[in-house]
Amino acid sequence: MSDLVAENRFAIVDTETTGLFPANDRVLQIGVVIVRGDGTIEQQFSTHIKRLVLKPGRLGAHHVHGITRTDLMKGIPPDEALQAVQELLQGSLFTAHNADFDLGFLRAEAIRANFDLQIPAHICTLRMSRALDPRSTRSHKLSEVAKRYNITYQRQHDALADALTTAAVLPRLLTDLKITTVDQLARFTINERPRRTPQP
Repeated sequence: MSDLVAENRFAIVDTETTGLFPANDRVLQIGVVIVRGDGTIEQQFSTHIKRLVLKPGRLGAHHVHGITRTDLMKGIPPDEALQAVQELLQGSLFTAHNADFDLGFLRAEAIRANFDLQIPAHICTLRMSRALDPRSTRSHKLSEVAKRYNITYQRQHDALADALTTAAVLPRLLTDLKITTVDQLARFTINERPRRTPQP
């Protein structure tokens, strides 16, 4: 791994869910974008999560994310989606806007699927944006951050579109925070404690 942040890979992850609580709600869509610190996009992945049983009304805020039962039937099972995410994370740092939200849902899905999801460290672009605004004078929603950087937000609340927007925001934040080396990034890197492997 290079000492230069511009040459390192970040796995930008976003999820669309049925609600706000990982213990009760479910992931409907996952989007991942592999991007270098200089903004070069190397890979994209997006899938809906196949749900064979989903009670009426359990799609959550359909008027927000627009995901239908037909979309879910065309998706892949949760364990396959998690495996795809795990493979994409190899050699990349997990990154998300409001990372605690996406991590919480992915971990809950991993426990339900008995999948050993390994995310040793992550960074959060929401926290990075807030660090540039110590007096909290601005909104740090992804749409507002994108607007400040004149980044076109193609479709809000679509996992891949959200991940692509975050991927465009990340190098701007790195520049404004004057982060050019991995050592400088460390103050925004949260290392995970080892987690118990789910038992069969």
